[in-house]
Amino acid sequence: MKAFTGIKNLFDQKVEAVSQYLQSLSVRERVMVVFTAIFLTVVIIGSALWKMHSLADQQQTRLNELKDLTVWMQSNAATMKPANDLDLTPADKIQRTAQQQGLAVSSQQSGEQIQIVAEHQNYAVLANFLMQLSQMGLSIQKMEMVSNNNQIKLSATVE
Repeated sequence: MKAFTGIKNLFDQKVEAVSQYLQSLSVRERVMVVFTAIFLTVVIIGSALWKMHSLADQQQTRLNELKDLTVWMQSNAATMKPANDLDLTPADKIQRTAQQQGLAVSSQQSGEQIQIVAEHQNYAVLANFLMQLSQMGLSIQKMEMVSNNNQIKLSATVE
């Protein structure tokens, strides 16, 4: 509470000093000082808002590009074929790739197909996960992504 009182007293002193300074000026100079202060405040706030708007536009563009990439991947999932094959089982490949991406993936195998479910906040992480699965020799048969509460849920069937 003492700190608050000290800050309040300091603020009051500064206001009093500015008020005394303004009183010592002529009316014309006082108007110019007040106008300049208001103008500078508006310019600073306006430039800050402009910068924030610009950054928001950049992020929106990036989000749209990632969504387009995901749609492209979903439409071309059947054509994503293996690039090379390692000596791991498909389930091991999925777990290794998930660990590399920092994803918690649940998988269930039925015959040769494996049903996987993963969640993350970022489309790019899930898209990279799918690309790495494809590069490890797994073929993506079916894929679905659903966004819910800032989490994107990926459900896929791979062979």
